[in-house]
Amino acid sequence: MKKGILLSILLVLALVISACGESAEEKAAKTPQGKFIQTLKNGKNTPDKSTYTTTMGVTDIQVPKSNTSAQTLGILKDIKLSVTTSTDKKANKTETKANIKSTNNMLPFSMDLDVLSDLESGNSYIPLKSIVKPDASLLSFLDQATGGMWSKIDTEMPGLKDKYISTEEVASLLTDGTEVKIDEKAYEGARKNINEKTSKLSEDYFQGLEKDRFKEAEDGTITVSLKKEDVVKLLTELRELMNEEAVKADFKVMLESQGSEQVKDFDKQYSELTTSLKTAADKLLDDKKLMINFDIAVKPGKDNTLDTLTISAKVEDTLNNTDPESISFKIETKAEKFVPIADFPTKEQVLSKEELTLIMSDFAKQMYINSGVY
Repeated sequence: MKKGILLSILLVLALVISACGESAEEKAAKTPQGKFIQTLKNGKNTPDKSTYTTTMGVTDIQVPKSNTSAQTLGILKDIKLSVTTSTDKKANKTETKANIKSTNNMLPFSMDLDVLSDLESGNSYIPLKSIVKPDASLLSFLDQATGGMWSKIDTEMPGLKDKYISTEEVASLLTDGTEVKIDEKAYEGARKNINEKTSKLSEDYFQGLEKDRFKEAEDGTITVSLKKEDVVKLLTELRELMNEEAVKADFKVMLESQGSEQVKDFDKQYSELTTSLKTAADKLLDDKKLMINFDIAVKPGKDNTLDTLTISAKVEDTLNNTDPESISFKIETKAEKFVPIADFPTKEQVLSKEELTLIMSDFAKQMYINSGVY
């Protein structure tokens, strides 16, 4: 695959998903095109209690037989990621459960990660149970990498699996106890500005496509297909948006308002980013052998909500007509029945900065001893 394609794809996906926003005109909503745009925007009309599951994975991959890494790349098709997020707006809390699983015989594993977040304070908690006692196949790989140390964690520190790590304590550890001041008002203002502008960009983009490209099925699902030229146009419009001084200023505010020091070489790095978008778009357009197809499907939910968003994509390099190279993947977000959110841990269950330091120091020491260097 050509360089820049991954960045292009990720940005296009981000823009599609960011199209959630305010209500559409009633007249536009009567057409498949209008319904498509409105349904995307309805993605933010979530109820007080909601659960959404997003799944993603490679559905097919083709590489030239002469490619020595063909077998290794084939593993990607057997790896799937699932993320389920439940939100309770009134309780100001959310829980995200992620799972990445491989069913490939060469690399079988299943890894879980759970994150509880306090939307009011911004603090998040990660239970250590799935980290200390992971799936057996994953534990085997971790033991190989740590000389058997991972299995010893639970036997030597049996109470650790019932503890939690908090982002607040981790931040305190990384900053050596220095209080990190976050300008939440400035951050939220800049974030809101960028979201509004990217949502408007997405709405205008889909509104500008030919109406007959939007197809509505009997179950209410509306689909539109984007080709390489469409992706290039969207990337070009994104670059033009990012070149606006107000947008650039908002990006800088978002970075600096999170307690970080003055962003070094921001202008240079930002310029390099916008330039890379143009370079990627130009390469995509110039490469006549590269084919891209995005099938984007949305299904409206009840009470002006989004039920399902599905993106099926294929990127194909036909330089070698007899042995083309391609990758296909699918991302789907679907509304689910609300899954109750777990309680926040007690103060005693959360590892302090001192406890974290001691555990990491002891683990590093044991790793050094087991390496045979000691």
